[in-house]
Amino acid sequence: MTGLERRVKGLDGLRALAVMLVFLAHKAHVEAIDAGKIGVWLFFLISGYLIIGELHRNRLRVEQRRARRDAVLYVFFVKRTLRIFPVYYLLLIALTIAHACFYQRDVDLGLAWHYVFLSNFWIGIVHDGWPGTVSHFWSLAVEQQFYLIAPFALLFTRASRHLAICIAMIFAAALAHLALYASGAIEPLVYAFSPWNFALLALGGVLAIGGARVPEVAGVPGEGRVQSAIGLVLACASLAAFALARAGCDACEATQCAILPGLLDIGLALSLGAVFLWLVRHQDSLLVAALEARPLAYLGTISYGFYLFHNLVPSRLGEAPALYTSLHVPPLAQDLLSLVMQFTLSVLLAHLSWQLLEKRVLEWKEPLATAIRSRLPARAAAGPT
Repeated sequence: MTGLERRVKGLDGLRALAVMLVFLAHKAHVEAIDAGKIGVWLFFLISGYLIIGELHRNRLRVEQRRARRDAVLYVFFVKRTLRIFPVYYLLLIALTIAHACFYQRDVDLGLAWHYVFLSNFWIGIVHDGWPGTVSHFWSLAVEQQFYLIAPFALLFTRASRHLAICIAMIFAAALAHLALYASGAIEPLVYAFSPWNFALLALGGVLAIGGARVPEVAGVPGEGRVQSAIGLVLACASLAAFALARAGCDACEATQCAILPGLLDIGLALSLGAVFLWLVRHQDSLLVAALEARPLAYLGTISYGFYLFHNLVPSRLGEAPALYTSLHVPPLAQDLLSLVMQFTLSVLLAHLSWQLLEKRVLEWKEPLATAIRSRLPARAAAGPT
């Protein structure tokens, strides 16, 4: 089993951290850094790492005549459909009924756009703003668009070109991202519709394909650990510096350089990628072991449901000023209690979604994949194109 095929430890823990950052951005309104952006970009990095890595390996199998390209395509879309569609469309149907009857009837939620995974286009181009409780659907649209494009871009291209494709995507997206800032584009457009979101997915692919080629540190015993620790500290310091600088840039009413926010975005993404690569390359580290802790890993397992539901949990849940005052609860504790209640309800909804629906649907994944492979056996595969 190759390095790309083995289970990468810590990814569920990273998903948990990502979804908690998004929760803090939406519910606690953290302003010191853009926690929501970092959380969503971390999701994109993980998706790019796993999906592009999988497609790259499958293209190699096609070239080695160990798999058929059409079978690989069918299996890919079956897996993505089972993972994403059931809970997403059930939630949208419930939202549609609730919106027609009582839920935010005076707000344009753009539900039709969410059904076809064009939330990012609707927010950035059509609506020109955030639609409230369904604003977070834009990132799901980005991922789904990526799932539609990536398999055709990679499975129909020789594996030796995959790394170059990902790097070219990052450079092109960076130029487009900077151009948006230079043109004075509004914040929702840049945030939700910028091609830089796809660059994060491509960056995950670069780390999946090219990260394994980074040589391990060798030398005097113990020296590798020191250099590795220094590398992690530098990566984390860079991430923190770019995150703070980017938040400070947003706080300024004017800046002499129109593209400065875009440049800071690029630095932030690359720093995040450096931290991610360190974790992938140091699977025996204490940090990865901490990410593997059972509560954190389980939150990562149910993170899709948590992400879907958390913004729909009422922000006033847990607010009871009169009760808290009578009990002499400090103001800070009142805010924390409200956040804890909202977080707990989000976890409960995600847990129920996983146990009652998502987990059961995913049990069909391997039987369907096996059926497809048996109908389209590798021995009938055509030569590489």
